Amino acid sequence: MSSTPQQNLIYQFGPFHLDTAEQTLSREGKPIALTAKAFQTLLVLVENSGHTVTKDDLLSKVWPDTFVEELTLAQNVSTVRKALDDDKSDSKYIQTVPRRGYRFVASVTQLDESHAQAPTKIPAKERQLHSDDTAGVSSRRREWKSSRLRWTIAIVALSVLAVAAGIYLFRVSTRNVDQDAQLRSIAILPFQPLTGGDGDEALQLGMADALITKLSNIKQIVVRPTSSILKYSNATQDPLAAGREQMVDSLLEGKVQRSGERIRITVQLIRVSDGKPLWADTFDETFTNIFAVQDSISQQVAQRLVAQLTGEEQRQLAKRYTDNTEAYQLYLKGRFFWNKFDEDGLNKAIDYFKQAIAIDRNYALAYAGLSVSYGVQGAIGVLPPAQTWTDAKWTAEKAVALDDSLAEGHSALGGLKLLYEWDWPAADRELKRAIELNPNYAEAHELSGYYYWVTGQLDTAISELRRAQELAPLSAIITLDVAQALYYQGCYDECLEMLAKARELDPDFLPGLFLPGQVYERKQMYANAINECESAIDKYGRQPQLVAALAFAYGTSGKRREAEALINELETSWRRHYFSPVNIALAHTALGNKDRAFFWLAKGVEARDPQMIWLRVEPQFESIHADQRFHALFQRMEKRANTTANE
Repeated sequence: MSSTPQQNLIYQFGPFHLDTAEQTLSREGKPIALTAKAFQTLLVLVENSGHTVTKDDLLSKVWPDTFVEELTLAQNVSTVRKALDDDKSDSKYIQTVPRRGYRFVASVTQLDESHAQAPTKIPAKERQLHSDDTAGVSSRRREWKSSRLRWTIAIVALSVLAVAAGIYLFRVSTRNVDQDAQLRSIAILPFQPLTGGDGDEALQLGMADALITKLSNIKQIVVRPTSSILKYSNATQDPLAAGREQMVDSLLEGKVQRSGERIRITVQLIRVSDGKPLWADTFDETFTNIFAVQDSISQQVAQRLVAQLTGEEQRQLAKRYTDNTEAYQLYLKGRFFWNKFDEDGLNKAIDYFKQAIAIDRNYALAYAGLSVSYGVQGAIGVLPPAQTWTDAKWTAEKAVALDDSLAEGHSALGGLKLLYEWDWPAADRELKRAIELNPNYAEAHELSGYYYWVTGQLDTAISELRRAQELAPLSAIITLDVAQALYYQGCYDECLEMLAKARELDPDFLPGLFLPGQVYERKQMYANAINECESAIDKYGRQPQLVAALAFAYGTSGKRREAEALINELETSWRRHYFSPVNIALAHTALGNKDRAFFWLAKGVEARDPQMIWLRVEPQFESIHADQRFHALFQRMEKRANTTANE
C-alpha cells in the first residue's frame, strides 16, 4: 500500500481528479466508486506516472502483508480501467508492459490543496523570498478556477449525451445481468495448495465440500455433488476443461494454505462459456474465521448466479452446522475418507465423525455422515448388515431430530428404511422430504430411483435415475444405476451402451465389472458372459460378486462342473468373511438348486442384507419367482419391516 501522504494532494489527469486525503476518484465533479485496493492500485500508478511499475512492486505496495496472486492484481487493474473508461487495446491511461507490469501514460498535474487555504501572513522582509512561490500559487488558483468553469460548461453541454449514454449502459448492463442470470449450474473444484508442494488434502477437498453443501440449499442453482468432482483433487487439468466436462455454466476454483492458526484462501468464479472471471477475492484470516470466509464466498457466488434469493434460501445460505472449528476439522477429515468408498476409508470416516460429534453433540451433519458410513459398510460387505443397521438407524434419526430441514439427514434415513428395514412407505416419505428440501440433491434422487425399482415402478425409477444423472453426470455409480435399470427393463443393448460410459468414468468400480456378464448371459451370449467375468477376475481378484456372476454364466451355458466348483468356493469363503448370501443363492439358481437357493436367501433375511430388495426385479431369479417359498420370503421381509416400525 502506498504510504499515507503528508499533504492533501489532488492529482488531475484528463477529466479525472484523484483525492489522496478522501481516497476518492471523481470525474467532472462526480464521484466514481472504487474499492480500497483498486484506489490504492491507481494511486501507485499515478504517483509513478510515466514509469513502469512492476507487478511485484504493485503487489508489495497494495498488499504489503498479504500473499496474493497476480490474478488478483490483474482484476484490480481491470476494475480501474473500467472506472476510467480506458480501452486496454488503445489505452489513454494504463498501459500494460508485457511480462513486467503497468505504466500510467496520461499527463498528470499535481494540485496541493494545502496552498489553497487562507494565505499565511508573511513578514515583509520575507515577502520577496516568497513572491515567486506566491505568484505560482496564484497562477495555479486562476488555472484551477478557469478549469472548473470550463468543466461546468462541458457538463451542461454533455448532459444530453450523458442521458443517452446512461440509457445505452443500462441496456448493456441489463443484457449482462440477463446473460449471467442464465448461469444456473456450478461445479466447485477441490481446492489446491496455495504454494507448491504437498497440501492438506482433507482441508482442500473439505473446503469444496462445505461450499457444495451450502450452495446446494439454493433450489435455483444446480451444484455438482462432491462425488462428481473428486477426480480433480490431484489434477492439473485446465479448470475450463473441467467445467465443460462437468457440463456446467460456471465453476469455482480456489487455493488454500494453512499456517498455524492462519489460513489464506483465494477463489475465482468463472463463466465456462467464455472463461470470463465473474468474481475473485483473497482471504487472509485466522482459522477460527473459516466459517465467515465460507459464508462470504457462498454469498458472493449466489449473488452472481441468482437474481434474487428467497428468504428461506438466504437463511439456508447463512446456516452453520457447527460453530466449533475443531469439530469442523474432524468432520472435513471424515468426509475426505468417506469419499474413498472402501473399507479402510469408511473405518477412518466413522472414527472422525465420532470425534466431531464428541465435541459438538448437536452436529446434525456429522450424524448424517456417520449414518451413511455405517450403512455403506453393511451394503458393501465390510460387516454383516445386522451389525451396522442399529448404529445407522439411531444416527440418522438423531440427525433429523436435530435438524428437520437437513436433506442429508432425511436421505440417510430414507436409504436406511429402504435398504435395511424394507419399510417402503416410510422410505418413500423420507426420500420425498429430502428432495423437497433440496430438489437438486442427486443422491436423494438416486435412492428414490431404487425405491421405484423395488416397488415395480420401473418407468418412474428410470426417470428418477436420469434426473440424478443430470445432476451428477460424471458419477460412475449413478451412471451404472441407469444401466442397471435398463437391464431390469430388458433393454440390454442400451444397458451395454450405458455400461461403457460408466466404465469410462471409473474402470475399477466393481458393479460395473460383473453386470456386463449378466447382460450377455441374458442375451444368451454365454461365451461373451464367461469372458467378461473371467477377465474381471484376472484383473481384480476373486471378488464374490464376480465369482457368482461367473458361476451363473457357467451354469446356464451347461458347464455344471465348473459352476459347482465356484459355488463351493463361495460357500467356504462366506464362512470366513461375510458377503451378501444373495450371491451364493444366485449361483445355485443357475443349476436349478432351488432348496439351496432359498437356504441362502433366508440367511439374507436374517442379516437384513440390502441385496434382498432387488429379488423381484432381478431377471436371473425368474426361475424361482413362481415358487411359493419366494412369496413366503417377502412375507418374512414385510414382517420384519412391521416389527421394526413398532420397536
